[in-house]
Amino acid sequence: MANSFEVLKVVLKKHGCSNPNSINYLEGVEVDDGSCIDESFTSCIQDAVLNSTLLGCEKDDTDKGVDIYTVYKSLLASLKENNQVKIEIYKEKLADLCNCKTC
Repeated sequence: MANSFEVLKVVLKKHGCSNPNSINYLEGVEVDDGSCIDESFTSCIQDAVLNSTLLGCEKDDTDKGVDIYTVYKSLLASLKENNQVKIEIYKEKLADLCNCKTC
């Protein structure tokens, strides 16, 4: 008696952020996994990082920019871990640093 085997094909879909307006958008995502960073944070993060300078007297702005970038990178790491507690902590911290009232 011959054994017959059924072919099993596993197709993995790319998960991630499918919102092109989000700072952590991934092109080609087939399944949005809820990891998109709120659009309201995007401009705050970009402005803080791009406007930071080590010249002149804008030390407070530069320190704030570094703080925002650090929290942003921590948020990205917590999204990869799928750690909801950390995600909420970092989103709250970003909202506070960005003076975001509607996040």
